[in-house]
Amino acid sequence: MITSFSLNDYISYIHSTFTSITNKKQIPFFISTKYSKKTEVILLVFNKLLNLSNSRFKNKEILELFDIPEIAKHFNILEEEIGILYNWIEEANIRWAIDEKHKNNLLFPENKQNTWFYGIEKLILSYAMNDTKSMWNNILACSFINGSRADLIGKLIIFINTLKKWQKKLSKPQHLIYWRSLSKDLINDFFCKNDLINSTMQIIQKNWIKMIDDCLLSNNNNKISIEILKKIFNYKYNYIDNKTYSPGVVNFCHPSSVCFIPFKIICFIGADGKNIPKKNNLDNFNLLNKYSLIGDPDFYQKYSYLFLQSLSCAEKYFYISYVGYSIKDDSKIYPSVLINQLLNYISLNFYLIGNKSLSIQENVKKITTHLCTTYKKEYFYKKKNIDCLIIKNSIDIYKNIDSNKKNNIAFKKNIFNSIHLIDLIHFWKNPIRYFCNHRLNIKFDLKNKQISTTEPFLVHKLDVFKIKDTLLNIMIKNENTKKIFQYYILSGKLPNNYFKTVFWSKTIKEMQSIAKLVSHYKIFTTEKHINLNIGKYQIKGILPEIQKTGLLRWKPNIINHSDRISLWLEHLIYSIISESGESKIIGDKNRIWSFNPLNSKIAYDYLLKYIEGYIIGSKEPLFLIKSGAYWLDQIYDIKNHSIKNDNDSKKKAHKKLLEIWIGNNYLKGEQEDFYIKNIIQKLNTKNIKKICQAAKVWLIPLLKNKKNTSKK
Repeated sequence: MITSFSLNDYISYIHSTFTSITNKKQIPFFISTKYSKKTEVILLVFNKLLNLSNSRFKNKEILELFDIPEIAKHFNILEEEIGILYNWIEEANIRWAIDEKHKNNLLFPENKQNTWFYGIEKLILSYAMNDTKSMWNNILACSFINGSRADLIGKLIIFINTLKKWQKKLSKPQHLIYWRSLSKDLINDFFCKNDLINSTMQIIQKNWIKMIDDCLLSNNNNKISIEILKKIFNYKYNYIDNKTYSPGVVNFCHPSSVCFIPFKIICFIGADGKNIPKKNNLDNFNLLNKYSLIGDPDFYQKYSYLFLQSLSCAEKYFYISYVGYSIKDDSKIYPSVLINQLLNYISLNFYLIGNKSLSIQENVKKITTHLCTTYKKEYFYKKKNIDCLIIKNSIDIYKNIDSNKKNNIAFKKNIFNSIHLIDLIHFWKNPIRYFCNHRLNIKFDLKNKQISTTEPFLVHKLDVFKIKDTLLNIMIKNENTKKIFQYYILSGKLPNNYFKTVFWSKTIKEMQSIAKLVSHYKIFTTEKHINLNIGKYQIKGILPEIQKTGLLRWKPNIINHSDRISLWLEHLIYSIISESGESKIIGDKNRIWSFNPLNSKIAYDYLLKYIEGYIIGSKEPLFLIKSGAYWLDQIYDIKNHSIKNDNDSKKKAHKKLLEIWIGNNYLKGEQEDFYIKNIIQKLNTKNIKKICQAAKVWLIPLLKNKKNTSKK
């Protein structure tokens, strides 16, 4: 008998070890589990469908049903179409509830915003218009949907209508005879039957019918709610007698299945401190643990009891094993406290023949050495120093895999003759992300299956920026804002009732202040196509919003370091072609960041330096990050254009760097950035020096040429 508290972690290894192609070589074994994982998943979904009468129809809850292949196949939803549905739900702002009537039944205000049917109407209009700005009959198109995706909208409508039918069917109490065929009908409406789940479906149907037949024997003629039947079904299903072991074979089971049945040999695997006893993090929030009473559940005692039960059932041998070192990071894993207690008890109460006169400490060592056997790691796996995040190895992997790609050929041959201005700006905004995206071909999709499940009580930060940016541009052009207000109301991104009015009025007031200042500086603007030869490099692109007095940029929120360096690069190009005028950007609270006019020769030298930095940073990561920029802002003396050397300034700058790196409850730290944390794995002294040095080299020119401006 082999037992473990974490048996599920070993099941795949058990099958691969004991299963053989030829039956002659196969070692007979039996795994005692309640049900297979597939059966448990199907049962969980069946219960979820039985609970449709109480469901709020949250978007994520409904879309997760398609994660069951049998349901997706029944409604002809392909795997790649599930991702498209997630995007559509997000774009149509579907959050919860079937329609306004469903909201009303759940005692919420009758409002069709963010409901499934209203969202489907948006998708149908999007298909008809193939646009994201068209409005018709108080419905807003939300996505670009071509003709080939029309059938997917139809599949979604069928699926939601099926759910609605069952939600209505399950919401009313009925006579027992009415509920008898429920399991069969529900399975037929949602599941595509196949060999993998046929046995599970038969078990569900058999137990459901048996339960109803047993209830009918009571001659109860009253109508019964599905809630009562669901509870009875779950109780009976979970407490069905199940086979716990098989004689004459190697048995694998949970310690609770041993039940004082004697076995010649019992092996207890996975006996490390992480699994025995398993920690429950929720216990930290359970205030009852501080005031425990007799009879309260004690999980430590439960584990101790089951361990002792397994030990007492072993007739000849009782083996205990655990992995001493993590296969992931080679960190040490300690044995369970129960193992230590057992060893201490044996050492203090027994001794080996001939060791009677030994001291307690020496006896403990002798007993421990006699009982414990350490197996070398080489027997299990070969240890190799492989770090996929080491930049050199990553580049080698990239070269081997994508040697035929044009951009990789450019990297190998160092061909950077022609550089687009957009690429140059994108690089300097975030050099590490650019390096990962273009050099290592690593891209992280943050939007994957992340959708809001409730109606918007607050406007999402990204939507706030988009709304402010749109409003600001409209106000600068002196256009009416009523149409855009109607657009965002229909989009479902604004809060309901008075909250949206308050939000809109506040946003209008903020943007009017910035628009007024922009209009003050703005004169006739043009755009110019750029084709400059800087050294042996050619810079191409478009420079927009060029004025005689210089470049003018604006944004609705705070001016950050990315905006500064973006304006700086454009200012360098402007100074080369114009040699007069200052460049400025206006941001939140009417703050202005501007650069003094530059001589074309100085601007040329600066631009060449940043182009060369772009080429170097495209081959190996450049540690120019926000933490370094904030550090420089603290330690740089802008009046004397020098680095402060006093200890107080150094401490303040270092503290600021750590604040931006670590973050807080309101600001996400850079250490959590997907790209940065894979390049800068530890913020040690060496990496801090690199960060500070990069900030000095590439950001001091911005501060030197900054024009001293005050808030208007």
